[in-house]
Amino acid sequence: MGSPESERSLVWSFGGGVQSVALAVLVARGDLPRPEAVVMADTSYEASETWAYIERYVRGRLELDVQVAPHSLATVGLYSTEGKPLPPLYTIQGGKLPSFCSENWKTRVVSRWLRAKGYGPKRPVRQWLGISLDEVHRMKPSQKKWIETEWPLIDLSVRRSDCYALIRAAGIPQPPRSSCYICPHRGSAQWGRLKNHSPDDWGRAVEIETEIRQKHPDLFLNNQRVPLAEVDLSEDQKELFDSCDEGICFT
Repeated sequence: MGSPESERSLVWSFGGGVQSVALAVLVARGDLPRPEAVVMADTSYEASETWAYIERYVRGRLELDVQVAPHSLATVGLYSTEGKPLPPLYTIQGGKLPSFCSENWKTRVVSRWLRAKGYGPKRPVRQWLGISLDEVHRMKPSQKKWIETEWPLIDLSVRRSDCYALIRAAGIPQPPRSSCYICPHRGSAQWGRLKNHSPDDWGRAVEIETEIRQKHPDLFLNNQRVPLAEVDLSEDQKELFDSCDEGICFT
């Protein structure tokens, strides 16, 4: 049995996307309590425009102190200990690798950061995750007894469309989708935006895919299954930001 709610500190695993920003608006307005700690995991691959938005509008306009859990807290990088890529890359055979990046780069990193800050079994927490009502399929409780997961947007019956309305009402622009610049869930529009608006991120994504394909030539970052530098970004493809296993990415 978990500790009573009154004995748990309130913390927030901040995702950086539209749901998290909508939550930040609700906190800034006083509609929700201000958590004791707000933390975002640095995957080391987060798109630059997400960090820029957080600095200018979340930390700046909304005055939310978002702290960063460094990627050094992760025990693996781009590859597992067995040498397998962690992101869900596309295979030349038509399939897709399972996704292990969110668990290793975000969930576990935030948990370790919280432990380093003194939270844990003797100081348990209620942890917010920014998932909206239309994404209830992404709700997953924490595997750690000292972390009790909460989904305040779902409790308030807030949908993704409501998140956009909250952000507009706060007078700040819509945030870019929070994602790694090497995320295979990107559709052509997102790859095109990365190339046009964040050329440095695009260049790094191309370099990283090249590195991966030197070891695994049958793997690709995009669903066209061609090297990223050669992908046709003019195709009208469905956006694929809908399948983060941990319920933390893109929120």
